[in-house]
Amino acid sequence: MRIHRHLILCKFILFLGTAVNALAQEPSSTFSLTPEQRSGINALAQNLQKELKKEKCSDSTCQVLIVSFALRSGETCSVCIFLSDSLAKALGELPGSPGVINRENFTSFMDRETLPSQYLGQEQTLVWISRELHASRVLFGTLDPQGDSLSLKVKVLRYGKFADDVHFSKETQAKLPMGDLADGYGFTPRQFFNPLPNRAPSQNGPEPIRVPPKGNSGFTFPSCSFMPNPSYTDAARHAKISGSLLVEAIVTTQGTVISPRIIRGLPYGLNESSLQMLKTWKCSPATHDGKPVAVLVPFEVTFRLY
Repeated sequence: MRIHRHLILCKFILFLGTAVNALAQEPSSTFSLTPEQRSGINALAQNLQKELKKEKCSDSTCQVLIVSFALRSGETCSVCIFLSDSLAKALGELPGSPGVINRENFTSFMDRETLPSQYLGQEQTLVWISRELHASRVLFGTLDPQGDSLSLKVKVLRYGKFADDVHFSKETQAKLPMGDLADGYGFTPRQFFNPLPNRAPSQNGPEPIRVPPKGNSGFTFPSCSFMPNPSYTDAARHAKISGSLLVEAIVTTQGTVISPRIIRGLPYGLNESSLQMLKTWKCSPATHDGKPVAVLVPFEVTFRLY
């Protein structure tokens, strides 16, 4: 049996403005279904109900998670999310339908984990998300705008006790008239999570400053001397995941790291592992004109198996 060791690299980086702006999303618009579109969504829900029965999921004891539709790019869009919500509602209202997990639970989970779109295309990540949300089956699929119509393709994922026991149903397809869904920014690619809100104003002293550009007169950057690595979780090791997450945190005038939050995350509990360990780091504070100052800085944590 081959044993994989892991390597974790923690870096202090200086491009927070770029990193945060790259995650900004177009605001979601308010959409509504035409009768023809509603009929298409209802027909898709009925066909998926039949497919779920084949996958041994036919009553409320079987919980179904509907993941937001993805574009060809792998990212989602405002219309994608709206139609996923509509499908969840239609499926949940069918007589004899399995239980449908509230779509707000999925949205809240993705906002908390801040997982880049690439991970939603990986079956192991879908299984991990479904287990975290206590789902028995996962519905996921793609949305493809084609002229004056929309093509929807959906599959059912069923998983067993073991990681490699994953089964996919045949593809269920539907076409909807485009209607006015193409208006505005409805198909603009975006991440599956919403941008982080601005930090609340501090009530315990002056606001931390963002790290200024290099060459700023009178400013010295913080430096961290005690930076223990976060732990690789069993789930992440089993999935053989490698990647980087981005954390924003405040380095105080005492050199402690406080109020960390994930800007770009990783699955399998690596976010939580990193947040817990970051709070133990010890640094020399930044200074401005020779005086310690609190600064808001990004840290990049890279996980690799070798």
